[in-house]
Amino acid sequence: MKKQKIMEAGLYLQGQSLEQEKSYAEAARQYEKILKSNPIHIDANNRLMIVYRKLKEYKKEFALIIKAISAHEKRIEENQRQWIKEHSKMATLSRPLAKSLGLLTTKGLPVQENELLDRWKRRKAILSKKLKSHSNK
Repeated sequence: MKKQKIMEAGLYLQGQSLEQEKSYAEAARQYEKILKSNPIHIDANNRLMIVYRKLKEYKKEFALIIKAISAHEKRIEENQRQWIKEHSKMATLSRPLAKSLGLLTTKGLPVQENELLDRWKRRKAILSKKLKSHSNK
């Protein structure tokens, strides 16, 4: 695990350096390498989205956003299920109140507000409109 983090840090620094040199395609390759082994690496996802935008690779950016949102939502759900498993008594006791307050998803998990995911979802909506307008031309 420690080796992976060191490798990711090195690739991330290389990507940033390449971005500063305006070598966006090479920077994208560095960030993509990170995301192959760690699809929820927030910084690599963010930088790759920006690099794709600079390269005007909107379809790639759109696909990356979908993939990143999915990976993060899956991780959040896994963490919530693990917490419920480890704290089953507390989860059982608080479930009726959470449900009456509308704080549970349709899956019965706590509603999770996440600023990062909200930002990515807004960008996804913008890209969706942009891609539709380009395909209509």
